[in-house]
Amino acid sequence: MKRVVAPFHRIGRMLVSNVYLLDGGPGDRWLIDSGHWSERWQLLAELRATGLRPGELTGLLLTHRHSDHAGNAAYLQREHGLRVLCHRADAAVLDGSAPRGRLGVRGSALERALGAFENAFPARLRVDQALEHGDVVAGLEVHLLAGHTEGSVFFRHEPTGCLLTGDTLLTARPPLTILGAVTPAHDAFSLDTPGAHAALDAFHAAGWRYEHVLAGHGSPMVGDARARVMAALDRQRVSRR
Repeated sequence: MKRVVAPFHRIGRMLVSNVYLLDGGPGDRWLIDSGHWSERWQLLAELRATGLRPGELTGLLLTHRHSDHAGNAAYLQREHGLRVLCHRADAAVLDGSAPRGRLGVRGSALERALGAFENAFPARLRVDQALEHGDVVAGLEVHLLAGHTEGSVFFRHEPTGCLLTGDTLLTARPPLTILGAVTPAHDAFSLDTPGAHAALDAFHAAGWRYEHVLAGHGSPMVGDARARVMAALDRQRVSRR
């Protein structure tokens, strides 16, 4: 586990998606996202290596409902008593009370296959607390940026300037996320790509400040992140003209 910006640490060994630990000390230790179920042993091993038992965590915050981020949520809830929190709109899909939008209809053959896999093996659970836009939990502001999923959120930590962005803003290029690049919500894996991009633009237009980006895929962007993100997005807009 590597510290990014105190109190945030990035769980190592996770290849599918990023998992972060907000370590505010005993009684204030939160996971942000839980990784895919196929990487459960890596997650548990990394926690053990730091001397933390899953049951000692305060809770789990989900940036969104996709299985590469929420895939271990039900397990942690069931086996270790971890409270799971996410936005109300995604909570309704996770517990089956709202319809599940389907992926796998756009993109390359690989992207369509990954989308079909998500359709077939989605994360399912009943969350313990549904969040709303404007809530504050664990010192994190909840910002709804719907589009990638119905309830995708940013978690903004004002004291450190850290912004946890899930898949609405990435620092690697999908689908394999090997190459680093600032990327807004990817079309093949998003329910409403124009909506997600518009929400990201509105977030910036509102003047919300941040210094570091901790994305769901890609390496953390530490220092001057807002300016770097804005410049990258502007270059992409120019190239599309």
